[in-house]
Amino acid sequence: MKFRGTSKVNFTEDEITRGLKELAKEIHLENQNRQNDLIRDVYARFGLAYYMSEVVHRGLCNIYALLSFDKKESITSPRFEEKILEVFQSTLGKVVYLIREEGILPEEWSEKLTKLVQKRNYLAHYFWYEQSHLMFEENGLIALYDELNDYVDFFSQINDSLENFLEPKRNEMGITKDIIEKQLERIAAGKESEPFIQQRKLKKQERLVKVWNVKTGEQLVSQVFETDDGCLWQLCDVGLGWTSFELPEPNWEINKQIEPYLPANINPRPKDSNPWNYEFRLKKGAVLWVKRGEKDNTYYIGVKSKNTE
Repeated sequence: MKFRGTSKVNFTEDEITRGLKELAKEIHLENQNRQNDLIRDVYARFGLAYYMSEVVHRGLCNIYALLSFDKKESITSPRFEEKILEVFQSTLGKVVYLIREEGILPEEWSEKLTKLVQKRNYLAHYFWYEQSHLMFEENGLIALYDELNDYVDFFSQINDSLENFLEPKRNEMGITKDIIEKQLERIAAGKESEPFIQQRKLKKQERLVKVWNVKTGEQLVSQVFETDDGCLWQLCDVGLGWTSFELPEPNWEINKQIEPYLPANINPRPKDSNPWNYEFRLKKGAVLWVKRGEKDNTYYIGVKSKNTE
């Protein structure tokens, strides 16, 4: 039995040339699309790596602002906001320095923190300068993607470790998961939070000109001081600190115990101070002393003068 085969197709030389050119275009386009996808993925991975480094940075800011207090009774809202804004404006290296200076993280964190700063600085300042030549071919793009993925993993692991360290500390300070979840729900619902206080930094020497007794709770009275430039301040764990008050109010009562010894030039953050235990030297040789109260979130104040010694 015989079978009839298909007839042979003959292409001209021009047709073959055109076909090969079309095939080359398709291959080039496919390679270009694949390279474009890799470039997009590399940029996205860099963005994720940098974002995760920023998450760690902000996490360390929160750790410093919270755990640099000796205990929760020392915390006041204005003082916490002063600390958090100070570190939010600091570089990662400065925040790590502050944490080390306060001894907030255990010694085993030392090497991790060193690597953290090195990797973040390299990513922010040197990565593209040293690696951009790899963006022009596929193998280089794959190498960049893999390296950036290692950065993502590193920062993510640091963040997880910080969360595990911070969670029991937060609970000790009274900041429970329930409180955090409620705040996240408020944010998701678009409810505005109270804005942070914005106040100037303290100078090495401040001139106190007035002082009032101001009710800050049902049974709490705080002293609010005014400096010669019109700024208001409250007492905090280490001396003068920020206050939520912007201007004096008519119902404020002058503190008659301290007022006779003003105006006075003081060091607003006495060097020999301990949390809620320090002194200010006022006019006429008087000394304003501050000591922690017996009850939580309270303090005592008094004036020692030559007449009372």
